[in-house]
Amino acid sequence: MTEAVVPVWTRQLAAIQHTVQGGTVELLTSVASILGLQDQLSAELKNLPPDAPFAQALKQLNDEFQQQCEHALMALQFGDRVVQMVDILYQDTERFALELPGMQDASPAEAEAWLNALESRYTTDEQRQFHRGEEAKPPQDNVEFF
Repeated sequence: MTEAVVPVWTRQLAAIQHTVQGGTVELLTSVASILGLQDQLSAELKNLPPDAPFAQALKQLNDEFQQQCEHALMALQFGDRVVQMVDILYQDTERFALELPGMQDASPAEAEAWLNALESRYTTDEQRQFHRGEEAKPPQDNVEFF
């Protein structure tokens, strides 16, 4: 049974990883285009006379728009995180499938060693907390590129 099920899990994890990577690239491309347009708008706004109608309101709106774009870029780090998390599980399912025939006589110490090795490959505190069954702490508002 495991010979049939584990490869399906592995393929599904690979598909999830591919989908998230593709979506993240598309989002980053779109945000980059938006930021390019925002730069053009900023340049045009600098050419407006300060006393032009709505000049101050447009400049303020432009600043807010830039802040929201920067926030969107920070939020996009989720894609990197998900891809890494899925990759770790993908690799572990392949390893599990290879070693499964010899696991019938595995001791609790061997199971613990397996789980410790898996935990050592995690890249975020959140993964380690979930691994231990702890509730994850809320994410910080800083960018972490992997």
